[in-house]
Amino acid sequence: MQWLKIVSFASFMATGAVALLVTVPSPRDFFDDPCATFRLPPSPVNGTYLDQTTIEKAWIEPPFGFGFGKWALAWTSIDEYWGWSNMQNEWYPLSTSVNGPHVSDLEALVIADVNSFQLGDHDTVITTPGTDTPLPGLSYAWNYTVPAEIMAETDNTAWVGWGYDFYEQGAPYFVSYDASTTGVKNVSFGVSIYSSRERGPSDKTVAEIAACYDTLGSDIFSQLFRSMKRTPTDGRRSNNLSWQGPSGLEALLR
Repeated sequence: MQWLKIVSFASFMATGAVALLVTVPSPRDFFDDPCATFRLPPSPVNGTYLDQTTIEKAWIEPPFGFGFGKWALAWTSIDEYWGWSNMQNEWYPLSTSVNGPHVSDLEALVIADVNSFQLGDHDTVITTPGTDTPLPGLSYAWNYTVPAEIMAETDNTAWVGWGYDFYEQGAPYFVSYDASTTGVKNVSFGVSIYSSRERGPSDKTVAEIAACYDTLGSDIFSQLFRSMKRTPTDGRRSNNLSWQGPSGLEALLR
């Protein structure tokens, strides 16, 4: 375990101060392989990175519902997004099948995918509603579509990683790869990190993720990941995110 800090607080049960050791887990406390939650994009989404000599490894999927809610698009390699402010995406199931008695038996058939952002200092929030439909035979891979009456745009997308930022209160995040869109507005392919924290995963966590991608055998994808930049944020929409810090323990000790 990684030691976070030692704090002291007044005990309500006895006089004097009590020392409390607060710990946060590292990825190795969850999985034997800290890179087990990262993969290359499935070939139907983009086969470019699979043309190289890649290392086939089992991929540990996130738990059902991990990505639902409103997340900050915190890091991206898509240069068009570098000029957009306070980017957020919200996902929630529109249609779900129940295939058994367990949570793992739930399957989202259609997912709402709502993108929103601001331009510069303008307070107007621009919203683009779309839907994600699972790609047959693949896990955590979808066809993203914006209706024709709005923009008539589509691409394939897939999660290529997920985890928790143990340097920032354990904030969840996931890594998404998007193929180039086709339609009214053609956006280049790229990789992005969505985070429950507005500024996204810490530099240390992003460096650890990059090291994991280095082990998968695709120099091109590793370089694409390392080309990411943080998207602009100024706090105007931070209260919209589904996950709110600080952690309950830190709040208790204040």
